[in-house]
Amino acid sequence: MKISDLVHSYTCSVAGSRSVEIGAIHYDSREVVPGTLFAAVQGFAADGHVFIDKAIEKGAVAILSEREPLRTDITWITVTNIRAAMADLSATLYSIDPKSLTWIGITGTNGKTTTATLIDQIAAEHFGRSVCWQFGTIGNRLGNTIVEAARTTPEAVDMLRFIGTAELKPSVITMEVSSHALELERTRGFFYDVAAFTNLTQDHLDFHGDMESYFLAKKKLFTEHLKQNGTAIINIDDSYGKRLATELADANVITVGKDAEASFHITTSHCSWDKTHLRVSFGEQRYLFESKLVGHFNVSNMAVVAAASLAVGISFETIDSVFRSVEPVNGRMDRVALNAPFSVVVDYAHTPDAIKNTLFTAKKLTSGRVICVFGAGGDRDTTKRPIMGELAAKNADYAIVTSDNPRSEEPSAIIADILAGIPTDFPIEVIENRRDAIIHALKFAREGDSIIIAGKGHETYQEIKGVKHHFDDRETVIAEWQKIMENK
Repeated sequence: MKISDLVHSYTCSVAGSRSVEIGAIHYDSREVVPGTLFAAVQGFAADGHVFIDKAIEKGAVAILSEREPLRTDITWITVTNIRAAMADLSATLYSIDPKSLTWIGITGTNGKTTTATLIDQIAAEHFGRSVCWQFGTIGNRLGNTIVEAARTTPEAVDMLRFIGTAELKPSVITMEVSSHALELERTRGFFYDVAAFTNLTQDHLDFHGDMESYFLAKKKLFTEHLKQNGTAIINIDDSYGKRLATELADANVITVGKDAEASFHITTSHCSWDKTHLRVSFGEQRYLFESKLVGHFNVSNMAVVAAASLAVGISFETIDSVFRSVEPVNGRMDRVALNAPFSVVVDYAHTPDAIKNTLFTAKKLTSGRVICVFGAGGDRDTTKRPIMGELAAKNADYAIVTSDNPRSEEPSAIIADILAGIPTDFPIEVIENRRDAIIHALKFAREGDSIIIAGKGHETYQEIKGVKHHFDDRETVIAEWQKIMENK
């Protein structure tokens, strides 16, 4: 498409030829191919303008920027909001009307991945796998193809490129919608048939500053991105969820929870290491759901999933069938299959509330001790670290504090922040090396104990000083337990 056609109805200024043909839009110079419009995004870690020369060398034929032209030998498009422009121009380039698709968006601090994955599997059972897509933390599923996820919510330009270049277009897209994405226009032009809220607890305050700003960012999914006839599914057992439901009084809202005022009311529930079941009343209807998912927090997740699925016309029978057959989501209360007299669970819990919920669940299901192996991520909200330490001490019997993804920080400094919240008389071990920490837990555990390895979940790396080193908690547990058994 010629630039003149691409920007025909878009407010911008163009310096240079408007007859240049554009075949793709990229913001990562490594992805540039001949015919690319390169978006020079001023990011948090890098400035795209630094990579303009590299992009041109690889075939970029025009530059998109919020700055006035820095070069005169290439067509330069200046806009006021580059992320919005990337989304809007991509929709034009690929001739996509996002409103023609069915979108299901899930936001919240915890539970997004489990909820989105279950909805996607239920949708695939109802509509067909090939036309159901999912974007989220543990990967992007484009029908039958899985693509690695760089972040929880991709940039709109990436999602639109996936859709525009696919041989078989999706009809239903389920996605996790992060607060960062809502603030940074990654959901520009997307309007949801169903928007679901799981909960809101402390996280990402390094970005948002305070909980009120964090809440208002999440709220945008419902106030700015819900279709006019769309449905909001809100967990009102969460205090922020209850507030959100009240503030969306004019929208089509289905409230979910054990709260007596919930319209999708959880009347009873029960959890064990093997399964979770819950009974729900919704108007005159009564439903019983059962799943292999573990944890009282999955009661809420399952209820949100069921309400969202029913809202897009999927039958109870299909929802029930998938619930009964689905395996635990990778890295979410994920039991490692070991021939051991104790249980080992890998979980993505990396926030105070998630640590509390995961350990609370384990405590109720464990006859022996709960041993928690955990750390905290570097270059993220530092105020949550002592709180995580405090909650680990309150909900576990023994803790091994270790390294998570320290990123640019010193692991010892992160650990010191965590220790500040742990009472001095609580039994802990500090083992900075994560592999050694896991080995210690395996050797320390006795019959009937549960080891909870928290923080990284599905991740297969540790990020240290800007470098990602292969590290998989599940893989490490299996390999090290085998060595322990062989050396007995």
